[in-house]
This record gives sequence, structure tokens and C-alpha cells, in this order.
Amino acid sequence: MGLLELLFGEGEGVPETPERPAPLALDTRPFIVYAPVTGTTMPMADIPDPIFASGAMGHVVGIKPQDSTVYAPLTGTITVSSGTLHAVGLRSDDGMEVLIHLGVDTVSMLGEGFVGYMSQGERVSAGDALITMDLDRIAAAGHSDVVIMALTNSAEFEVSDVLAHDGMQVAAGEKLMVCKPRVER
Repeated sequence: MGLLELLFGEGEGVPETPERPAPLALDTRPFIVYAPVTGTTMPMADIPDPIFASGAMGHVVGIKPQDSTVYAPLTGTITVSSGTLHAVGLRSDDGMEVLIHLGVDTVSMLGEGFVGYMSQGERVSAGDALITMDLDRIAAAGHSDVVIMALTNSAEFEVSDVLAHDGMQVAAGEKLMVCKPRVER
């Protein structure tokens, strides 16, 4: 019997970390951003967070989730991993920077209802599971569960084609938008 079992009893007090969901099988291409979650896209202006809705964070896509697992929308490196797991930042191999924000005001949940499968500095492939969120727990806390994804370096990259328009159903891993580097003038 180990120390934790002595202190907490067998199987009590030591939460099991859920197994990381299997990665999505994606045929990735440069400058493509994939849907991080399954759900319905929404107009940027309807995102219930004024900073994101205004476009101040760059080109933004909102998705009302129908599934709880959030996947990497591109291949690259985790640049930001909040301790509360309500947000994660990634930088793609081709230089695009994306912030995924899970819900609105969910930082106040202090990580309750979120399970992370990645860490800052880790290399991920598009389709790797990043975080699972408890949609019921987010709703019970009185927060919107909309998954917000922002191309935060929109000054360097422009969205040349939006493949999922407002109100469309998207599956996690589906092509969401095509970007291209902005030309210096």
C-alpha cells in the first residue's frame, strides 16, 4: 500500500487523469486552419465577448460546441497554456499564431471542468487532442461555452478563404480557413 492510499484510502483522493483522446487523422496542408471542435460556427459579432467580437484579437471564428474535446487546429508548438486550461496558444510551422479560448469568463472556473493533454513548448500535430471541457459544468457555472479561435497575427497573415461560413456545422478537423502571408509594401 502506497502513501497516498494510506492518507486517502484506496481509490480516493487521487483523481485519475483521463486518457488523451485519439488524434484525428488529417491530411494537413500549409496555411490551412482546421476546426478545433465539432459544432456550429457563429458570426464574429455574435461572440459573447466584446474583445473577440470586435476583432481586436485578429480574425476570429466562434464555434458553439457539440462535443467536448478541443483539437490542435494546426501543426506547430504550444506557445501559451493557461493554468486554468481555458485558453491555449499555438504557433504553426509556417508562422501563424492562433489563440483558442474555451468559453467566455471561464477563467473564473480555475480549471474546474477542464482536462489538459498538452503543455507549453510541446510540439503538436493538427488533430491532436489539447483539452477536454465539461460543457455541463460550464453551463452550470453560468458561462457561455463558445469556443473562440483567433488568428492573433492577422497583421502578418490574411484569411484568403473562409471554408465554413456562419451557421455551418463543422466537424473537428474539418478545413475552416485558408490563410496566406501578407505582402510587404
